[in-house]
Amino acid sequence: MRQSQSKSLKSLFGTFVAHGNPRARSGVGQSPLRPASKLDTTLNAVGTTLQLAKDVGELASQVPYVKAVAAVLSQIIKIRDEIQANKERCNEIIDLVQLKSTTILQSLDSLYRANGVDGFEDLKSDLEAYTDFLQAVVRDELEPFKIQSRWISYVNRGKNASDLQKLERQLDGFRDRFSAKRLVAISIDTRNAFTLLSKPVAASSIISQALPPPPKLVIGRESVVESVVQVILSSPEPRVVILGLGGNGKTTLATTVLHDSRITSAYPTKYFVSSELSLTTELLEIRIANALSIPQNERETDLVSHIVDSIRRSANPVLLYIDNLETVWEVEAEQPKVDQLLELLSGVGRKLAILVTMRGTQGPKTSFSWHSTVLLGLDPPNSITMYEKLSRRPSDASARELLLKLSGSPLAIKLFALMVTEGDSPSQLLSSWNEYGAKALEIGGQHRLSSLEQSIRLSVFSPRINDTARLVLGLISLMPDGLSVSQPWFGLFESVLPDVTLLQSALRALRRAALIDKTGEPSRWQMLSPIRQFCFQLVDSSFPVVVSLVESYIEMVTQSQGYDSDTWRALLPEMANVRGLLLYGSNMRPLPPFIGKAIADYVYGSCQRDIDESAILSTFLSLPIPDNQRAYMYHSLGIVHSRWSRLNIADASFASALMLCIDVEDRLGEAKTRLSIGDLHVRRFQLEAAETSFIGAQEAFLEVQDRLGEARTHKSIGYLHMRRYQPEAAELSFAQALKLYSEVQDRVGEAKTHLSLGHLHIRQDRPEAAAAASACALELFRGVQYRMGEAETRLFIGDLLLRQGRLDAAELSFIRALDLYREVQYRLGEAHTQLSIGALHVGRNQLEAAQSSFACALELYGEIQDRTGEAKTRLLLGDLQLRQDQFDAAARSFSCALKLWSEISSPLGEANIHLSIGNLYVRQGQLDAADTSLNCALDLYCEIQDRMGEAMARKSIGGLQLRRDRLDSADASFTRALELYSEIRFQWGIAYSLGELYLQLDQLDEAERSLQLALNIYASCMESDKEEALANRFIGEVYLRRGQFDDCERVFRRALDLDIATDNQAGQAQSYNALERMFMKKGELVQ
Repeated sequence: MRQSQSKSLKSLFGTFVAHGNPRARSGVGQSPLRPASKLDTTLNAVGTTLQLAKDVGELASQVPYVKAVAAVLSQIIKIRDEIQANKERCNEIIDLVQLKSTTILQSLDSLYRANGVDGFEDLKSDLEAYTDFLQAVVRDELEPFKIQSRWISYVNRGKNASDLQKLERQLDGFRDRFSAKRLVAISIDTRNAFTLLSKPVAASSIISQALPPPPKLVIGRESVVESVVQVILSSPEPRVVILGLGGNGKTTLATTVLHDSRITSAYPTKYFVSSELSLTTELLEIRIANALSIPQNERETDLVSHIVDSIRRSANPVLLYIDNLETVWEVEAEQPKVDQLLELLSGVGRKLAILVTMRGTQGPKTSFSWHSTVLLGLDPPNSITMYEKLSRRPSDASARELLLKLSGSPLAIKLFALMVTEGDSPSQLLSSWNEYGAKALEIGGQHRLSSLEQSIRLSVFSPRINDTARLVLGLISLMPDGLSVSQPWFGLFESVLPDVTLLQSALRALRRAALIDKTGEPSRWQMLSPIRQFCFQLVDSSFPVVVSLVESYIEMVTQSQGYDSDTWRALLPEMANVRGLLLYGSNMRPLPPFIGKAIADYVYGSCQRDIDESAILSTFLSLPIPDNQRAYMYHSLGIVHSRWSRLNIADASFASALMLCIDVEDRLGEAKTRLSIGDLHVRRFQLEAAETSFIGAQEAFLEVQDRLGEARTHKSIGYLHMRRYQPEAAELSFAQALKLYSEVQDRVGEAKTHLSLGHLHIRQDRPEAAAAASACALELFRGVQYRMGEAETRLFIGDLLLRQGRLDAAELSFIRALDLYREVQYRLGEAHTQLSIGALHVGRNQLEAAQSSFACALELYGEIQDRTGEAKTRLLLGDLQLRQDQFDAAARSFSCALKLWSEISSPLGEANIHLSIGNLYVRQGQLDAADTSLNCALDLYCEIQDRMGEAMARKSIGGLQLRRDRLDSADASFTRALELYSEIRFQWGIAYSLGELYLQLDQLDEAERSLQLALNIYASCMESDKEEALANRFIGEVYLRRGQFDDCERVFRRALDLDIATDNQAGQAQSYNALERMFMKKGELVQ
């Protein structure tokens, strides 16, 4: 699977892909961005030489020979992209020229900043010679290779490393001509610095010119500023280093500290030294000497000693602030020299406070300790505050979204705000960020403070980050959640690297540069969003290591053993990385093998976590993927659409999958698709079509000898029998499924089937059998540590206990289910549990609490866009409002539920709503409207062959007809309802309905017998106390009409006791009312 990894590591970050200009505002078009040159490992990726050439632009305009040098250097660097032949050698030449020339340009820049153009006449011949040399390099070493020619390659075949060494020696010669010491001598001679600086000058006048001004805006750094100030004031020898990622506000923080009134009082003498562009310790020493105004006669020998003596001679305590020290410290050869310089400075003792800023998280390696402060990004509230103050406008949704992506980087926030003030809208910039990343935020120029991209480049391509570290950084950028340190993921990452022994050192280097950090539990190596965006765009998708990483994740997904397996559950914490790498793989050519199956598995797995990724799967279907994988993708797409109740689209997806499976003769895929089609038919109450699909699936599974598929089919057939009210057949199918699951040792499938049996037993009024089945399921789920299955079982047990009136036990079970669902982050299960908790509160007559639980369920269903759950909740909420005589609110809830059921094409849901609306109209006395709604419900129940629903509708219609004195029609309705109850063996419904009917017909003996039978059925099946109380009140009505007051009082009081025991306040009110009517009829004082 793995490709050869012989390609140079440097090619991973070879070049930017040319994109359009993200800041194009005119709408006329977008110009391509300049491809970045290859990075010099000693400097940085920004094109430091070009930047320096730009910085001495004012000098170049006044000194022609400096202008000529800058022009030729720019030509050399830009010619890289035009090379067509012998690229490797040409790139080595360009890198070498760039490295050596940078030092020369820095020296010239320092001379110009100190002296202006005076003194450059002394360098004229050297500059002209250097220009001629560079032009010869272009003419002889680079220009010939701008065309692809075998003859040129042949002529130059003899050029080798010795030629490069010769070229390097020539460059070193020119570098010596422009050495720092020589330029310092020129500087001092030409401006009479000795005479100037030897005159007595007030310290404050010198210092005030050198210090940067105090920042105009400091947000969210108050506590850090105070901490640093206190360290400087309280430490005997303050040595403070402020660390952090570039653009995080280190300089702003240090400058704020520098201008703090307490610091000024304690350290009247303060010096500021910028290390930017100082690539040698020698140049840094010169800059410190310039800041301290060291005279010329003290600079010729042992400059550091004179710097130390100058500080010691100061009349006041001194604070030395060195900014961007990493510029020189990161150069490997200079690091010990810088540390030695700091040691010598620190030898001054208490009189000197040193304040340093450095990129990264690693400070200088000195013998004395530093107080280090690692500066992090701003938190979201402070990010918003900073943006609004700089942009002078409130933040909208787009601005807040982009601010989150900027990870609190003050530089990024500042650039964002400034671009908004220039006319870009937050929504435009958000769109540009999503497409271009860090390139989107720049205000002109390539300086680190004007371009977020350039600021990040300085860190990514700093000398401390070698090729291996950049390789690791690039790979981590492909992983949105970062690199997990847990197995198997860390081991998988190691397996794709060319040299795994270098991984730990690379991670340490990246952490020290503040490019990554270890966060979370379990830990992950992660990077901030701007850095990830920057690195992501540099990665070469054809690089073998990248291909290996993507293919390894594909393999992990496709080889997981089912969605309920341990291997799949182990994959869940890595799903964000799976998604990111699969999307990245979709842009690779050729496509990685099995990417179609992998994305289908990922989308289905996301579906189990309430995440709808059907759009991604639809996009992948446009790729050139083999038909067998395409069939698998259509199958997964159908499952996802079915989960979100898009049944027509699901049907079409399954049809496409089935057709492809047949075309490629994939019998196993065909079996699985037919099984899914059958499940969809059951859901749509197309029971005959479902049976045909299940038979086809069973035949195919038998043919390919897939026992697990057979088990799943038997389980689905069991649900089909349940829908047909065929309990014996359903139980037999579930038993066959259990046997097969046991044979293949699928404990999760076995447990889920036990749970299905539990649901069947509840429908059979067999609560003890249901409890036993749920106990088996719970044991199996806990045995394999399947938390989601355990949560589902706890919810089932709670519902069972609720039906039995054991409310306290039910509550404990619901709370445990809720905790488990939250633990596995399954919001659909959490919503279902809130719905059951609401029903529990209704049973206790705690109606406000019930309404709160239903509202919580509604919110969760809305978050995951589960319209089925939302419709069920609206129905229950309407029933609750109806119970509280809130007729208008109930009507609104029922109307909303009806709309939802209609949208998802659920005739059963529509029927249930029409039944509830009909009962609402009966309560309101709107009998014609009630008749319409109840008959609409009846028609829907008949259409989908739901006999339980039909029985309930006919019973309600019969009661309505009795109110209208249509006794014959009522008799026919009740009779048909009883027949249906008998067909589905719902004995409680038969007895209770008969009792209610006979009571309304004033046939008291028959009513008593039927209601007593209902009570006996209750006692045998342990139905809820609420139902027993209701039956007792009906029997009491029989006794009341007969004048059997003692018996009447006995059963009414029994009903009252049950209502009190279950805290059923509505039932209590009805029982008290019944007792009142009895005493009034009896002629006694109302008790």
